[in-house]
Amino acid sequence: MKLLIVDESSAVYRRLLGMLGGVEGLTALAIARSLDELDWKCREFRADVVVLDPRLPGANGLSALHHVMRQCHEIPVYVYSNETDFKERALALGAEAFFDKSMEFESLAACLLARIGVHESPVPYAAHRPSS
Repeated sequence: MKLLIVDESSAVYRRLLGMLGGVEGLTALAIARSLDELDWKCREFRADVVVLDPRLPGANGLSALHHVMRQCHEIPVYVYSNETDFKERALALGAEAFFDKSMEFESLAACLLARIGVHESPVPYAAHRPSS
């Protein structure tokens, strides 16, 4: 799985890397710290999954999610943010799941591991998009 992390905070992506680093099945990782970097990474990197904090330079809240959905067509997007009031709107816009950045970091990592096939149990606490 090729993972694209979209977040301006180096502490956040280092923490996620610490949880996922060395996992068989995670074949490549890219980081975008702004919408400009995101455009290039979506075109060139061709991620299988995107992890997005919607608060980015040049973006206003969920406009970053709109941008990702346009640039990275049909790729699952996991939103994680301290802005929990975004949850319902993010899911309605097509996010695969929403994680509270301050309390559900381990759940995000578990969800990504499950996607790789490392962990089969359901992820607790995450708000997921309803199945259609």
